[in-house]
Amino acid sequence: MFANRQLSLVFSHCPLGRKAFLQVIIDLTTLEKCGQFKAFKNLITVYNGKRGLHIVVLYLVVGQWRIPWIFRVWRGKGTASPSQIVLRMVRHLPKDLTKRFRVKILADTAFGTKDFINNLRELKYHAVIGIGSK
Repeated sequence: MFANRQLSLVFSHCPLGRKAFLQVIIDLTTLEKCGQFKAFKNLITVYNGKRGLHIVVLYLVVGQWRIPWIFRVWRGKGTASPSQIVLRMVRHLPKDLTKRFRVKILADTAFGTKDFINNLRELKYHAVIGIGSK
């Protein structure tokens, strides 16, 4: 129900002429935690020196609308990487959405892996990805 309402808002911004861009913003956010959280002990990990809950979020942006679409918790070493999680999320975007808009992926350095970039190319999506330099 909630997703249908969000999609109708996004579809209402379909101007005549060329397909509009749908920006898909990908973010890895850490909710830092201190102390003991026995109920969340499997979810609290350390990543880049930050201890907490690491959440991969996918936002949809079209026109004036910025909608948090889906999120997943990254569970740490030994599980799927944040890039692998995001690829699954991108592949499961509704087909109605990806057919009506030109999809542009915006991601930060956490997702700048070779596999991630190659998989986006296979999906034929435009991408702007921050890459760190040393």
